[in-house]
This record gives sequence, C-alpha cells and structure tokens, in this order.
Amino acid sequence: MELEALKQLLVSLDINPDEIEDNRYATAFRIIFSVIEKQNEEIEFLKAENQKLRDEINLLKGEQTKPKIRGSKKNEDISSEKERRKRRFP
Repeated sequence: MELEALKQLLVSLDINPDEIEDNRYATAFRIIFSVIEKQNEEIEFLKAENQKLRDEINLLKGEQTKPKIRGSKKNEDISSEKERRKRRFP
C-alpha cells in the first residue's frame, strides 16, 4: 500500500488521539500510527531497492532490465477526419 493511500485510510478511520480521554490509549494510538507510517516508508524503499537489485542481476546475466515506460504526450489536435480535409480560406 502506498504512503498516500495509507494516510487516506488512517484519516478515514476518524480517530483523533487528542479526543481520547484515557492518556494511555491516546499515546498508544500515536505510537501505532507512527510505527505504521515508518514501516510503510521502509517497505516502499525496500521495494525500490529490490527492483534495482533484480535489474542488476538481470544485467549481469546478460538480460534486459525492467523497461522504463514514460507517459505518452497527448496530441493537442483532436480534430475529426472531416475537419482535417476541409479547406480553410482566410
């Protein structure tokens, strides 16, 4: 789960440690939320590191790495075929 998705999930729980009357539970929630966030950050880092190592192993084997796919640029011209064939006079 990505960090932003995790944050949205925690926000959707609508748990505010400041509103919890028992100080022990409020502290526990703060610690748990902090641990979850740190673990998720580490997981994302390790995923990226793992992919780098897989790519390096594949290069050493003589294979290709995972391709880097870039987003396509959108074409501004969205005219129809009929409009393209139509002559324009000044």
